[in-house]
Amino acid sequence: MTTALTPESPGLDSINDGNLLAKTPYGGGITVEGGGVMGLIIGLLVLWLVLIVIGFTIKALLWLAIVGLVFFVATAVFGAFRGRALR
Repeated sequence: MTTALTPESPGLDSINDGNLLAKTPYGGGITVEGGGVMGLIIGLLVLWLVLIVIGFTIKALLWLAIVGLVFFVATAVFGAFRGRALR
């Protein structure tokens, strides 16, 4: 039987000193303002790149490459404007 290690488990002070379980002063994970939106934009860019590669690889799906390219450019432009707005 195995048990999960949590920050409340006995004997973890020595592990925490080794920064294996990092704690933040606010009790939560480290977050960056706007990080969720930028993560979504990066994820969409990767998705569009995959569609572009599949579309150009399989000639019958050339339309998929064109759609992926249009969405890639639109997402990149949106991300650029969103990134400037967060500064």
